[in-house]
Amino acid sequence: MRYFTLLFLLLAMPLAVAEEYKAHLEPGRQLVLGTLVSGVVGEVRVQPGQMVRQGELLLQLDQREFLAQQRRAQSRLARAESLLGEALREENRARELYDRTLLSDHEMQKAQIGRLEAEARKQDAAAELVQAKLNLERSRIIAPVDGRILEVLAWQGQPLQNALEIQPLLVLAAVDTLKLTLLLPERPRIDAVQVLIGDQWRKAARFVLTPVAGEGSSWRLEAWVKSLKAESGMEVRVRLE
Repeated sequence: MRYFTLLFLLLAMPLAVAEEYKAHLEPGRQLVLGTLVSGVVGEVRVQPGQMVRQGELLLQLDQREFLAQQRRAQSRLARAESLLGEALREENRARELYDRTLLSDHEMQKAQIGRLEAEARKQDAAAELVQAKLNLERSRIIAPVDGRILEVLAWQGQPLQNALEIQPLLVLAAVDTLKLTLLLPERPRIDAVQVLIGDQWRKAARFVLTPVAGEGSSWRLEAWVKSLKAESGMEVRVRLE
């Protein structure tokens, strides 16, 4: 009898049912892109709504000035290497004469100082070339991830002055992570958020629950899900567990 009573109580207990809602996906990561150097916008290769792949060239400044800087730096390095070679030969000749006591200490020191100065000029020229190459690289915007262009804030011929603050030129939404938002009338107890994408439930990578001031819905749930099969604007079913 006690067995049947216990079974009856278990059957009468309400089963915990996960709550389901509908929501629309939106970009989960938005990247504001700009160049790290100043210049003039030479080419904009994208437009709003365009899908881009990681590593794709999106925008570049006028390359002529940066290429000219690189060529000047290469020329200075070549000249510095030539002068260093001459300074080394001069030091070797001075040492031979000095060893034969045909050259004074002062003249020997002058030859050594000349070689040291030539080495310093070569190091400066090499550093200048490295900086010129960096400036050329930084004058281009390359897509850091696969994504969709949300905004194009630049135009060809636009002057940029990034000395104090980097000007935003493009806004890119990463397609690998999408976000959904739900407004809830009361604070739920949530251990996980599941999103139905296609015919497969996917667990949200993370979620945040925050109170909302004012009337109506009092809690905002934001969740992020990773999927290459979903797109921004898609309506999905959401299950709170």
